[in-house]
Amino acid sequence: MQNPLWRLTRNAYGRQMYEALADLGIKVAKLDQYVCDLTTVPDPTAPAGVVIDCRRAGELDRSEADAFVEPAPIDRVITARIDGDLVGYCFLSHNRPVYVEALDSERLFDGAYVWRVFVDPDHRNRGIATALVSRALREAASRGANRANALVAVDNVPSRRVFAANGFEPEKRVSYYHLFGFERRRTKPL
Repeated sequence: MQNPLWRLTRNAYGRQMYEALADLGIKVAKLDQYVCDLTTVPDPTAPAGVVIDCRRAGELDRSEADAFVEPAPIDRVITARIDGDLVGYCFLSHNRPVYVEALDSERLFDGAYVWRVFVDPDHRNRGIATALVSRALREAASRGANRANALVAVDNVPSRRVFAANGFEPEKRVSYYHLFGFERRRTKPL
């Protein structure tokens, strides 16, 4: 997707508009479900000076756990640190349903689910997100998953690039519309 629309929607103003519409009862989401075969997973390579770590969400200390409210205690949190400071993270779930806020529903994925990839804006475009997802894939494979999934908004070009760089391919589009109490969900192959 070469559409520059993501630059208008993937910022604080776009998020405020989305939340304002949701408060009015209007919610629209279009996500592509990306999948990746885990039979061969590349070694994660972190950029120089970046330490990638993986722990169970339940093992985080209290100050770290407060930053991550969504994962279940059995989920894995993959973190990126520079000089001890947290600069990025993502979550990995396996064998459990996960609530997907954009779709306003729980989903159970065939295999592992990589989600909530975030890198501090001051540290983007250095390969940190790619290294986080790569580490998540190795962890998923070590836990017995033979496939990984991710949901990526159609306008989220940076995330699409990160997942493509890790061998993910779009499989289907999931749409959700909520207009003043009326809901419609749709899934179609890509």
